Amino acid sequence: MVGEQVGATAGAALAAARRLYSCRRPAPGGPDPGMPPSRDFPEPVFIGGSPRAGTHAMGRLVAADPRFTLIRVEARFHAAGGGLPDLLAGRVGMEDFVRECRGHWWRRGLRQGRGLQVVADPETLEAALEEFQRKFDDEPWEASRRLVRAVLDPAAEREGKPSWAEVTGPNIGSAPTLQRLFPNARFINMVRDGRAVVAGIINKTDMTDDPVRALGTWEKRIRAADAAIRATPPGSILVVSLDDLVALDREGTFQRLVDFLELDDPGPMRAYFERTISAERAHFGRWRERMPPPEARKIDRRYRRLLRSLRRDGVSWVPTPQDAGRRLPGRRAVSSARG
Repeated sequence: MVGEQVGATAGAALAAARRLYSCRRPAPGGPDPGMPPSRDFPEPVFIGGSPRAGTHAMGRLVAADPRFTLIRVEARFHAAGGGLPDLLAGRVGMEDFVRECRGHWWRRGLRQGRGLQVVADPETLEAALEEFQRKFDDEPWEASRRLVRAVLDPAAEREGKPSWAEVTGPNIGSAPTLQRLFPNARFINMVRDGRAVVAGIINKTDMTDDPVRALGTWEKRIRAADAAIRATPPGSILVVSLDDLVALDREGTFQRLVDFLELDDPGPMRAYFERTISAERAHFGRWRERMPPPEARKIDRRYRRLLRSLRRDGVSWVPTPQDAGRRLPGRRAVSSARG
């Protein structure tokens, strides 16, 4: 009985919050034609990018706004390889998808303390999967939408929030599928200097010790994100450079985020931004200190070649390094300087 009362209270709060925010008045002069429809906003905010590019920091920043709760783990089943996009495209079968939902996506991490178990109980997941399998053949897109809602909406309901933000890395590469599932969703693509990403990845648990492989992972995520940006309606995806957010253009980047999320009162997010988002915490400009000098020089050379390749292929939104035109000193120059 108590549980039913709590659930009813949370559901009522969620419904009231959604009604409030779905009745926003249009901006003066009418809506921005470059922005997606806002009639049902706020809808989910999907945040993605390469590992160590600031996705989780952005998730916490978005969740500082009272409209959103942060899904506390990467849910993955809706966007990662073998997930809903692959199932809907016929690249993976239902049996494999459900096995991952009950297996690696449910419980993962070094101590098996992460995964969907953090945000859903086993009964909720099983009921959602049972309905999903029963309805998928007849209504694959609606069944997929309902599955995501059934698993992730309760996190917002428990806090009386109208929606949520989620930070699975491949969210942006999967944006064409997710945008069809949630037409009014917003997507934030976090991007960072690839050398800093490499420095943040190597020697981390569940990642790689090979800096060249780490840079390759960064490139794949960048190219997948660019393909998604081209395949989704203009204005659906906001590209945010972590370096701009923490140091190079703090105010301009923050204001773009406020506008993108249609915030009437950015105060709570502003307070969190000023208190928590900083160049020091992001290790801005310190990637060289986080790997041996020979590896740093090797990655620097590869990264500069890779940037030229991306530019030739029309990927124009990858930020230009602040040390563009300057190469790292070679071994002899370093030795001379130390002497």
